[in-house]
Amino acid sequence: MAEHIEMTTWPKHKTIFYKVTSSAFSFEVKGPGNALIGLFSTLKKSCEYLIHLDYNSYTHITSSSNQRVTRRGERTPNLMSDTEYRRFWISWYGGWVALGSNNENVPIISIASLKNNIKYIAFGTCDDRNVLNWRFDSPPLFKQPKLKPISGGTVQWVEADTQLPDDALIGGYENEFLYIIRAPHRGSLTPGKFVPSLGLGFIPWGGSSNEKSEFEVLCGHDCSWVPSNSDRIPVDAIECGFSEDRLERLYVGRVRHMGHLIPGKVQLSHKVCYIAFEEREISAKEYEVLVCPNANPYSIKRVFAPPPFGDMNIPNAINEEYGNEYEVDDDDDDDEDDDNYFNAELEEEDFE
Repeated sequence: MAEHIEMTTWPKHKTIFYKVTSSAFSFEVKGPGNALIGLFSTLKKSCEYLIHLDYNSYTHITSSSNQRVTRRGERTPNLMSDTEYRRFWISWYGGWVALGSNNENVPIISIASLKNNIKYIAFGTCDDRNVLNWRFDSPPLFKQPKLKPISGGTVQWVEADTQLPDDALIGGYENEFLYIIRAPHRGSLTPGKFVPSLGLGFIPWGGSSNEKSEFEVLCGHDCSWVPSNSDRIPVDAIECGFSEDRLERLYVGRVRHMGHLIPGKVQLSHKVCYIAFEEREISAKEYEVLVCPNANPYSIKRVFAPPPFGDMNIPNAINEEYGNEYEVDDDDDDDEDDDNYFNAELEEEDFE
């Protein structure tokens, strides 16, 4: 909760700074006039904006930045009272610093501003004999919460039927949340979607949506979706199965289709992601692929794809467990474009 503060400012007193966390501040003041309010971006002697309230029947706002001083003034007789508190507000946003009275929306005076990063406010008097009484609510200071790293959550396949495991990974939506499954089908192990309201899974294969009641569900949370297209697959993409001849690995992908986001399979030789939608198998060249961010710390977000069939003369094995993997350069004339594609996502933290 806010802290209610009542204080008295004396001539030449030591300035007390109050931290503000918003772009406006309201206060009450009682005295004969000559009130002084400073707005600061840092704790220092000089301020960005200085407000003289009812100074010899005038109110001024002075802006000081880069050795340039701008001042605006308005005649405001009897603005303050020596016998009662009067409420005012100050705001600094939208390119203006403004001072207003009580509940009036129209400010008494305003000035164009270049800096709105005000973090501190201070009160005082600009007369050697003036004593002022102030009241205001100081906003509470919220400490930045410490982020606790999340451990665990490694993705894994869990056997299921009509009931989802507790940590099943949400893969998309189609009038409801969809989940990622894989199931055997005609010699293949193919990923697809699980629809909770039906208690059934569906995988794309052979131009059709194939219903499954027994399957594995992808569980965990240590993964993310990366935009991809055609046969360009990040090296840390999650493998999820294999084709019917067992010669091609399949990956988890998802596609936006008719307002839905549907998980399915990425088949590199076809250069598309397939999804099961209604009773059909739908293909898309633009899709997202599921990756484990820490699966390969040396990848630096580079993208690899297998070479076209018949062009197997440049072996460069990088993963003996799954056979050879090749970096593709489709055309020597496109080296510059490929470099742009590989490095378009590079960030500073990739090299830390």
